[in-house]
Amino acid sequence: MVRMQDVFKHIVKETIAPSLKKLCFKKKGNNFARTFPGFSWTINVQSSSWNTREDVAFTINRGISIECLYGTYYKDEPPKFPLEVDAVMRLRISERKSTTDQHEDSWYKLTPATNLEDLIEQVKGDIERVIIPHFQQLQSIQDIIIGLEKREAQGYHENPHVLAVLYHECDDREAAKERLRSVFAECETDAEREETKDLAERLGFEITELKKQDSTERQWL
Repeated sequence: MVRMQDVFKHIVKETIAPSLKKLCFKKKGNNFARTFPGFSWTINVQSSSWNTREDVAFTINRGISIECLYGTYYKDEPPKFPLEVDAVMRLRISERKSTTDQHEDSWYKLTPATNLEDLIEQVKGDIERVIIPHFQQLQSIQDIIIGLEKREAQGYHENPHVLAVLYHECDDREAAKERLRSVFAECETDAEREETKDLAERLGFEITELKKQDSTERQWL
């Protein structure tokens, strides 16, 4: 009997990988990346931890890996192969396909009863008509900033420091400073405040909290 795990590996190798390779993505395992100056489009083909011999589910995740976050924020060297798990703006394919905010997390299903040709066409179509068009809206760091701002306005919050680093990367020091002041004002723990102050110093700013005159107001230098 054909193992569904083998069928899944075949789909990654013979359907997903060729579809992405022609779009200049490189492959490492079940991860794919296309690199631009300063950032990369990243894709991960995730298999369910509940898979069995005869029942396999998988989905496609995508994100944006940003090089300047490593030296400035993560204090580490950028990876040679950027991974979706370390990216920002991470989304599952089901989120991109949904037309409402109340999307259902859906997975591709492989069982002995699956019509394999139909599933392969669905996967190829989702890559070509859902994932790639969304990536194509993100052609620069400035595009990524706009995307992050839109997501934040919609209630999807990334690491709050990311936008400050990106503003600074685009030479908008005032926006970076104001962003860090805003983040600092909303910090709930000393550890969060120290992390924000440390980042501000690395970007060349000083964030000083003056002594409060009452419990609800803060004044900034």
